[in-house]
Amino acid sequence: MNIGGFTETIWHFAGYLRVFIDEMRARETYDGEASRVVSDEGGDRFYDRVAPITPDETASQPVFFRAPNVSDDSPALHSLTPTPFTPPARILPSSHPPPHRLDAPDSVDNDYGYMVTSHKIVTVGYQNGGTETLLSIHQVNQADDRDLLTSDAIRYPDGTLVVPPELHLDGVLSDMLHQAQSAVPGEVAALQGGTTQSVIAAIESRDMRWTETGSPYSDGSPVSHAMEGRIVDGALNANDPPVPSLAEVAPWRLADAPADSITKSITAAEPTGGVAVVSETGLNMLANAAVIVDANEATGSMIVGGNYFFSRGIAQVNVLVDNDHVDVAVDGTLAPLVQSHGNEVHNIAEFATHTMTIAPNGAAATPFWSVDVMPGSFYDVKSVIQFNGLNDSDRIVQAENGTYFDVKSGENAQLNLAQITGLDSYDIIIIGGNYHRADWIYQYNIVLDSDSAKLFATGHGSDITVVTTGFNNLTNLADITTYDSVAFKPMQQAHYDLLGALDQNSTILTPDANWQLNGNRFGTLHVLYVPGDYYDVNVITQINVLNDADQVIQANAQPGTTQGVAAGGNTVLNEAHIIDPGTLSTSKYLGGDAYEESVLIQTNMITDTDKVTIHDTQTLVPELVAFAHDVDTHSGSDSSISRPVVPDPSQHDHLTSNIMS
Repeated sequence: MNIGGFTETIWHFAGYLRVFIDEMRARETYDGEASRVVSDEGGDRFYDRVAPITPDETASQPVFFRAPNVSDDSPALHSLTPTPFTPPARILPSSHPPPHRLDAPDSVDNDYGYMVTSHKIVTVGYQNGGTETLLSIHQVNQADDRDLLTSDAIRYPDGTLVVPPELHLDGVLSDMLHQAQSAVPGEVAALQGGTTQSVIAAIESRDMRWTETGSPYSDGSPVSHAMEGRIVDGALNANDPPVPSLAEVAPWRLADAPADSITKSITAAEPTGGVAVVSETGLNMLANAAVIVDANEATGSMIVGGNYFFSRGIAQVNVLVDNDHVDVAVDGTLAPLVQSHGNEVHNIAEFATHTMTIAPNGAAATPFWSVDVMPGSFYDVKSVIQFNGLNDSDRIVQAENGTYFDVKSGENAQLNLAQITGLDSYDIIIIGGNYHRADWIYQYNIVLDSDSAKLFATGHGSDITVVTTGFNNLTNLADITTYDSVAFKPMQQAHYDLLGALDQNSTILTPDANWQLNGNRFGTLHVLYVPGDYYDVNVITQINVLNDADQVIQANAQPGTTQGVAAGGNTVLNEAHIIDPGTLSTSKYLGGDAYEESVLIQTNMITDTDKVTIHDTQTLVPELVAFAHDVDTHSGSDSSISRPVVPDPSQHDHLTSNIMS
């Protein structure tokens, strides 16, 4: 899954982010209206680009005035000093001298070539609003696919059917899970795998500890700052790791190309000239994929009255146990190929930060502010948990007596996919309390692939016997991408005054040059005001658990055939992406302290102890003694080619199969 760069992301959010280019427009000015900015084309000056407000209930041109006695429920005025009112008289020519320039003591802003004098007012409308998000997604796949297939052609010397005993590996899996859990410290893992309520509680606890001790950890561990860039198994900007190919796992698959048709009439019970005895018990695939695009806080400006906490982390753990046992007895000149290696275990992580440098554009002068007020604290918390659990420990007993015998008991697939997008459209977010921001990804792959394969093969040069028990591929892939200005600026007294005015629901504001806001400069400025704390948290937890401890007993007494066992070749993948745009300009102000950390944990734990034995048919495992003896007894006078006895057609390749789940 590829994530686009900075340009692609900005265009993706272009309909929601209020970062605008100023446009100039002229309007008529009236005599006696000295407070308005007039046209000055001849003097190479700019026009006032803020149109007057026209209330819905009248078509006349409104003129704001101030009266000494205004009721508390007045929709427009509160406690401003009244000024004289002179109605407009006539249209002035464009050469009318403009009012004082913006560098006058009572000016607001002239960085962008427009004038707003101190008498200018902003009308504010309040309403309950703000869309909170408390989203908890759990995706779980759990399958038990322990197949049992037996062939009555393979029996013990006493005549009883060979059935491998069922493996009980719960204790081994439990130990592996404990290893994975211990690889991530408890206070780092505090946010994983929980509900939104538990996530909020963990954030509150660690951030409170952060302010009290300087560390979010109870043991006082120092705050870490992970490297920016793509990190592969601890190495910065390393090459992409290799991926086992199907040709390595199951070489006989290359022969799947269309072949010429052969027609033969069979009039008596006889070998059919079989072409293969193949067993594929591995090749399972488990995948978790999740994407969170959190643009709810992608605003033009932000003011935080309290502290700012921003933690982001990626924890990746792979645990593989692949203790294989392979015993191959060969006859003739056959040289079997046994491959128990080829496992690939990798962690790939990336922290990417794109710094925004857009300057404030004077949005303080927007004539009308629409303020959504969220009483108390505000919660934008998203938690995704994805789990794949598969037990595919198959037991296959297989004998080829002149037919194509292909058993596919693996190749199971499990997939979890989640995509979450949050797109709000505020110009400014103003927070009276603390801002808690966190992006965390936890990924675990746990694979138990301890296979057992016992083979009897009769070879004569051109035969192919291949056993693969390795080639498992465990991969964790994660990245956290942020778009944000470099740092908060200290709050000015004007910002504190603004918070106080909003807290008192003041419906008239006087723009202040020190606000330095960025947002929509025309019409309506959309503001979210949260008097309490703001929680902006994204957490993805992904877990794959695969038990694929297969047992295969295979006998091939037909020369000139392909014999193969693929007990490995499993693929488990966790892929997660968090894209978290923040304030998209340098208009970002903080009243308290800023606390930031980046955590990266990458751990691979591999146990791969294999035992491979290749010998002649003089020494056989007990399960194959009777079959080999039967082949030798019925080989006939032609000692160069060993042929099995042909059973009664009604009993030919009679199999007993049970699905246990």
